[in-house]
Amino acid sequence: MSRETKKYLPYILATLLLVGLIFMVQTQKPLKARTSGASFAQEAGYFFLPPGSANVSHVTEAQYRALLTEFQVKYIMPVFNSTGRPLLVPAEWESPYFAAFAQNKDTYMQVSLWGGMARAPGASLPVLAGILCHEIGHVIAGEPRQTFTGAEWSSSEGQSDFYAAKDCLPQFLKAHPELVTEINPQVLALCGGNELCARTAQTGVEMVQFFKRYDSQKSADVSLWTPAPAATELLRNVYPSHQCRLDTYLAGALCQTGGRCSAPACWFANHQE
Repeated sequence: MSRETKKYLPYILATLLLVGLIFMVQTQKPLKARTSGASFAQEAGYFFLPPGSANVSHVTEAQYRALLTEFQVKYIMPVFNSTGRPLLVPAEWESPYFAAFAQNKDTYMQVSLWGGMARAPGASLPVLAGILCHEIGHVIAGEPRQTFTGAEWSSSEGQSDFYAAKDCLPQFLKAHPELVTEINPQVLALCGGNELCARTAQTGVEMVQFFKRYDSQKSADVSLWTPAPAATELLRNVYPSHQCRLDTYLAGALCQTGGRCSAPACWFANHQE
């Protein structure tokens, strides 16, 4: 086997695995899944927005499918290298429900973002990309991981947010700078004028606003300048507050400036436990 063939062998194997995986999913009963946390998923009766509904986002079916395909192609090898399993990101535009989640299907990893979430007012391509980045983070972001039964494979919610803001989302926005053109001057100031930091932070702000819009608890407003208090213990198995999640997106965005790069204390306390 030539050196050039060996170089591309992992990609060939991953592609063959993906083809086999798609065939298996289409022809067999679904495997019992282990899903990471609640991860934006809602009870079926909470939200119902089928295709053709009025008052929806500006995200089209074609854009939705292209976005999922881009993540499928980009992250098939990182997921395979991290888990030894192929990644499936199925297009489920017809689903009316508001949900995104990562699943360990035993023979493959799956990241889902249902059509109802893409159609929800307030959704945009950068926000949906950030949500996909968060779900990919559950699969490959590493420690700290969740500890409850069946989800030990999954990175915590805070770690998944930090991975999304520090690594995945900046890569996406660097490839698609045209998707974030309106940036709050306060966000730009926070980033010291660094455009990639500002685009990432602006998307983080819009993601948190999106989450809050559909939060039945109606939590308090968030602030760019008043961070959440430090946690007394590492938050492994629960979502941080909306303010803490915003702090995490801002911290990941600031990593793009080349300065201090660390997760916020609002969920990362006692992280060596």
